[in-house]
Amino acid sequence: MKTEGISQHQIIHFLMLFFFSTFVGFSSVQLVKMSQYDSLIVIFIGGLSAVAQALIGIKLANRRPDQFIVTYGKEIFPYWVHLFLMGAMFFFCFHGSAFMLREYEDFIIQVYLPETPNWAIGILFGGTIAIMARLGIVTLFRSAQGLFFITIIAILLNTVFVGRELRWERSIAFITNHDFQGILQGSYFISPFFCEIVLLIFIYPYIMDKEKTRRSVFWAIFFSISLIIIYIGSLLLLFGPNLTSHLTFPILEMVRFIKIAEFIENLDPLLIAVWSTMVYIKISFFFYLAVQILAQLFKLKDYRPLTFSLAAVVVSMSVTMAENFASLSDVYEHSWPTFALCVESIPLLYLLMDTIKKYVKKKSINPN
Repeated sequence: MKTEGISQHQIIHFLMLFFFSTFVGFSSVQLVKMSQYDSLIVIFIGGLSAVAQALIGIKLANRRPDQFIVTYGKEIFPYWVHLFLMGAMFFFCFHGSAFMLREYEDFIIQVYLPETPNWAIGILFGGTIAIMARLGIVTLFRSAQGLFFITIIAILLNTVFVGRELRWERSIAFITNHDFQGILQGSYFISPFFCEIVLLIFIYPYIMDKEKTRRSVFWAIFFSISLIIIYIGSLLLLFGPNLTSHLTFPILEMVRFIKIAEFIENLDPLLIAVWSTMVYIKISFFFYLAVQILAQLFKLKDYRPLTFSLAAVVVSMSVTMAENFASLSDVYEHSWPTFALCVESIPLLYLLMDTIKKYVKKKSINPN
């Protein structure tokens, strides 16, 4: 039995870091390449998809608020169907943690440690992820809460000092330059990213004051898309869409514009350290869910013995999943959105089936 849980403030802080972290590091280039100046509209559409997905997930979780979906799901679907669906969710979280780890490995190697092999970075980072997963979900959310205020300060500093370099004459393009195909393509690419919020259903029993969860999630989505819109808007005003779409890591190029004094040429080591910690928290969350789902499927009383062995598999998968950064980006742009949307629709299937079964049961009791 758990003796502590996740507060509503921790949910807001965690989700803001959850969305902001990997988006600014690994998704902004693809989005700008697809949508150009319509990227801000696409982000807003992604936020709406997150709201819809959150409503679905919370409605499903509230029907059995103190139980895990891996446990009660077999009451909704036949056991083998439930096993298949939860297996897909496990693979989504497990593969997601390996995918993000590989993206971070490529970032560190290309920017700071060019002669270092991927497996070395993977082992170091994989070890910390395994340790965080063993500490538990409550510790993970507390860590995010502690990092939140440092992150907000870093974002504000970046915005203020980069603001002097922005070319405001480009802002008219946000009103005049529109392309429906770009909006459609960008929305399809980015919506699965925001729909990852549905993963909260796997930790719903840990959440305290559950009746306030819907409101907290909505505020988290609102603040997250606001921060991302500010970031993308700054990128477009600073570099323009053509240059931005050809940068490998635009967040790094942006922070290198910051020069406060002669003794501080730039702040990129500090800001990148803060951003790296955000990425670490998100990967740990995905990995924790994968381990927890697997442990519950096998009816294990304690998931922690699985952490280091599965972390080793994650590291191996991250090293071998793609030949190079270009191949990884191609998968992320073309294959991942469809795969993610399919898996993220699984909670909707549970909700629909549960609703149908409740309706049939009610009709059988009261045929008139």
